[in-house]
Amino acid sequence: MPSMFPSPASGGDDLNRRRLGPSADENIIPTALRVVFWMLFVTAAFMIFTGMVMYTAGYTGPDDVDQAFKDTVVNNQKFIGGINAFAGIVIAALTSQLPRGGKTPRRVLLAILLLVVLVDLLSFATQAGGFALALIAVVVALEALILFRPSINSHIERNHMARVMNPDK
Repeated sequence: MPSMFPSPASGGDDLNRRRLGPSADENIIPTALRVVFWMLFVTAAFMIFTGMVMYTAGYTGPDDVDQAFKDTVVNNQKFIGGINAFAGIVIAALTSQLPRGGKTPRRVLLAILLLVVLVDLLSFATQAGGFALALIAVVVALEALILFRPSINSHIERNHMARVMNPDK
């Protein structure tokens, strides 16, 4: 019977100490990790596609402007497109390491995600890119939030401690 003041020797029916749900099994990947895994892969593919389109699009604005302005716009588009394509490739590579766990890939992934949010929102705000950049920034910010859910944190911590305690595996 659970008491108002639980002790370390409380019975097995204490609701505060019972492990519930699929996170109780240490071999199961949390559902949140599966969701963010596939979201990151789809977003990375969309970022690569968007980056390549921006890199190869050229100038698409009005023709009655100065050539120097056209060159500046094209250079900005190539820069933003290159960053998005490269970040998409890095995100896909780091995402593949998430189910096995490890703190460092997740931290690097967070840094890349924050860079993408910053660059894409600034590009959208200055009209150097289209609506796709704002969409990418919002989805990437959502993925960064999901990536640090408590179930994922405990999964990563378990995997990290298993590597620290058994370095030969």
